[in-house]
Amino acid sequence: MVADMNLRQTAAKIKGPLVPVMPAFDDGERLDIESTCRWVNWLISSGITAFWTTYGTSHYMCLTDEEIYTLNQAVAGVTRGRAVFIASTNFTWPTSKCLDFIRAAHSWGADVVKLQVDWRWNPSQDAVFDFYQTIARDTVLPLFGYSLAAPPGKGMSGQLLDRIMELPQFLGIKNDAGDYHEQCRYLRRVRNAGSSLDIVTGGTMASFLHSHQFGARAFATAVGMVFPKIPVAFYRALLNGQLAFCGRLVQKCEEPFTDLYEAVSVSHWACLHTMLMERGLFRSDRLRFPLGTCGPEDKKTVRRLLQLPSLRTAPRPPASNAQRKRTA
Repeated sequence: MVADMNLRQTAAKIKGPLVPVMPAFDDGERLDIESTCRWVNWLISSGITAFWTTYGTSHYMCLTDEEIYTLNQAVAGVTRGRAVFIASTNFTWPTSKCLDFIRAAHSWGADVVKLQVDWRWNPSQDAVFDFYQTIARDTVLPLFGYSLAAPPGKGMSGQLLDRIMELPQFLGIKNDAGDYHEQCRYLRRVRNAGSSLDIVTGGTMASFLHSHQFGARAFATAVGMVFPKIPVAFYRALLNGQLAFCGRLVQKCEEPFTDLYEAVSVSHWACLHTMLMERGLFRSDRLRFPLGTCGPEDKKTVRRLLQLPSLRTAPRPPASNAQRKRTA
């Protein structure tokens, strides 16, 4: 079992902007580990201190089990000793496979393993808890759970969350069930239980601006995948109580970025691949079937977004009260 001190130390590091790892592919749809690691290394040098793999953004639906191991091992090698890395299991793996992955992730230097559940199959709450509890007994790494509102109205119930909070091996939950209503409901149960469990949305700076007031400590960021200095500045300003500046960053940087998703004919993942290629971090913006790659018109739309001054210029928050006192 994971030592209590290791649990506390690891939990304390999971805060602020967290980037989901998106694998690069070459023009032949082969996994491009070199480009992926170059991008992760650049993000760390830009101030990002937490990463995770995940089913959607990490394109697990397109990867073999061997490639999932390869991707997580490569990222762990880049982040080891430099940033927190939460490696993730696949939706379809049985208990024994998850435990094998946890042992491998430990040897690679990963910090946490997220146990992903495919809620689209509507598993019972008891079955999910038994799955988590069985793995918790033998894990050598701290764990994250996973909630998804699919089918509608399902996903992790409040009662299941209460039971997971009693398993000390769990540091947090990735919440893909909803950035606002469900997030507040989960955070309220955590506060009422006096738990330190971290509820992390798949989300946005906008949702974290709200949920941070109620106990959220970390947030996944899409804009940070391409413009990492934006969520880093946002988080620092939020800790300094500069809420007006944080609101401006959401409106001027994040909203135009996410509006792009409705302006193109492909997935937001395709847009992100093209952005990273345009910025010289990925060698190709090719995606593997069944995901589609940006066509010529979509690429023009992406390039126009990349030229926005609000994204290209590093944000500079106003001086905090403490900084003003030091310079007075």
